[in-house]
Amino acid sequence: MYCNNAATTWPKPEVVYEAVDQSFRSLNSPERTTSDEGERCAELMATCRETVAGFFGIKNSRRLIFSPSATYSLNLAILGLDWHEGDMVIMSGLEHHAVSRPIRKVARDHGVTFETAPYAPDNPIDLDFVEDKLKGGAVKLIACTMASNVTGDILPTIELGELADRYGALFLVDAAQAAGVLPVDVEELHADMLGFAGHKGLFGPPGGGGLFVRKGIQLETLAEGGTGKDSGKHEMSGRYPSNYEVGTHNLLAIVGMTAGIEWIGETGRDTVRKHEQMLTQRFLDGLMVLEDVTVYGSPDIERRTAVVSLTMEGVTPENIARWLAEEHKVSTRAGYHCAPLAHETIGTLPGDGTIRFSFGFSNTTDEVDQLLGFLAEVPRLKGQLNWVV
Repeated sequence: MYCNNAATTWPKPEVVYEAVDQSFRSLNSPERTTSDEGERCAELMATCRETVAGFFGIKNSRRLIFSPSATYSLNLAILGLDWHEGDMVIMSGLEHHAVSRPIRKVARDHGVTFETAPYAPDNPIDLDFVEDKLKGGAVKLIACTMASNVTGDILPTIELGELADRYGALFLVDAAQAAGVLPVDVEELHADMLGFAGHKGLFGPPGGGGLFVRKGIQLETLAEGGTGKDSGKHEMSGRYPSNYEVGTHNLLAIVGMTAGIEWIGETGRDTVRKHEQMLTQRFLDGLMVLEDVTVYGSPDIERRTAVVSLTMEGVTPENIARWLAEEHKVSTRAGYHCAPLAHETIGTLPGDGTIRFSFGFSNTTDEVDQLLGFLAEVPRLKGQLNWVV
């Protein structure tokens, strides 16, 4: 039973496997090769770029950079800005390491300060706090996840984007947990930059992601090398997107991600979302009758994704996860989920973090019911074996 879709969705739609396999078998040259295969690769890359850009409402596909991951994208967005001592960053209290660590790095390296906005389950980021900070005039960047990988909370990113616009700050959106699950349109979000992963809600393979950068923003590079453009010059061209796509593209990840996006379009994102909401509500309702369970995040199904983090009194999340895996073949994730800031925010660090269940389109109501039955056994097992505290 796979309940770790927030890490990587699985299984993928069959069309994704087919698209990757066909490309791997038939396209044997990089797009920069002077050959028929090279031309076909170039055409395929252009088609993929247009498809992915369109999915995110990106009007100029050249402002879409393909990257190895959402983490790389977010690092490029943050570390690539022109920072000065006295600049300020505001982030939510639910940020993943992919946002919080590069922000801490620019703070160390450039004398930048950062503020973490207050959190509550019914108010995951305090917009009044953000606006008060913006009024000071020092805020260069607001960085915010669109949906938490720990609590499932959906954050008010449209409102944040409007505030950033109003006060002249840049707005970076981490859409790793939102892309494919929620509507993500860079224009509606007022996003200056937006990073996403291909292997989560877009159903692509690992090793692919992307970054949108609005026109007028020139980022410093994180890596330099061959791009197939301006090969006779020693310096990078500075042009989007090739300036940031050095080395050979991970064509298979890009093709798979594009196939996943096309599958979402045919299936209907709302259909996927409603199925995941139904499973999540069923799980939350079942948890309410269990002993000594604390669930984190909003109780409102419309304000959360299919990510549910919980703790059970007297048993560590890691031991619950190991017991579920060894005794019932259930795949979850326990601990801090690469987001200690989020765990500090919800009060599970210091502590052992949470056990996280994240449902996907392939999960069923029978699986949810079985899972609830397994969790109902946990209180009776306290004190037994070595997996309890």
